[in-house]
Amino acid sequence: MVEFRVIVITGTPGVGKTAVSEELANRLKGLHLSLGDLVIKENLVSGFDGDRRTLIVDLKRLSKRVRSIIGKASQDVVVEGHYAPDVVSNSLAPYVFVLRRDPDDLRVKLEDRGFEERKVLENVASEILDVCLIDAVSKYGSDLVDEIDVTGMSIEEAVEEVLGVLMGRKEAKAGKVDWLGRLEEDGRLGNFLNELNRL
Repeated sequence: MVEFRVIVITGTPGVGKTAVSEELANRLKGLHLSLGDLVIKENLVSGFDGDRRTLIVDLKRLSKRVRSIIGKASQDVVVEGHYAPDVVSNSLAPYVFVLRRDPDDLRVKLEDRGFEERKVLENVASEILDVCLIDAVSKYGSDLVDEIDVTGMSIEEAVEEVLGVLMGRKEAKAGKVDWLGRLEEDGRLGNFLNELNRL
């Protein structure tokens, strides 16, 4: 019987997963497990995508390694990464948090990080189209997934939102964010789709 919690923090690159996860693990006196760091440190890759200039993660090996780390844990484990739903088993009944960020804000963050235009647009599209949310709900079911719009929040405020669910003060709820609807409302959906066609 698992005596500790497995907490998944996922979301599009640039939403703030690492900062929130590190602070959450610190507050819980738990283990922070960054999937991105683990992939690089242990070379859990199956190749390189030249078009996107990114590593191709070996999800099978990564999943096995994550199972091993969680299996040896004796404290809460905060697993962070946008592909966490692909490697953290739903049999662990994890708490799952999908961090969301306003697409305009996300674009600025990714550009500031030096992402190429194509990668910026792909990630902004992923955020607008709820890709990480859909992945999480498909894997774990909507009852285990909480969606948090972290736009304008400090790291501490985002962690408090997570703790609210973990401590039973708030109910987990998915489906709170609708960037696509907002773009349509603002009359900007056509412009966005034209940008995507350039990819």
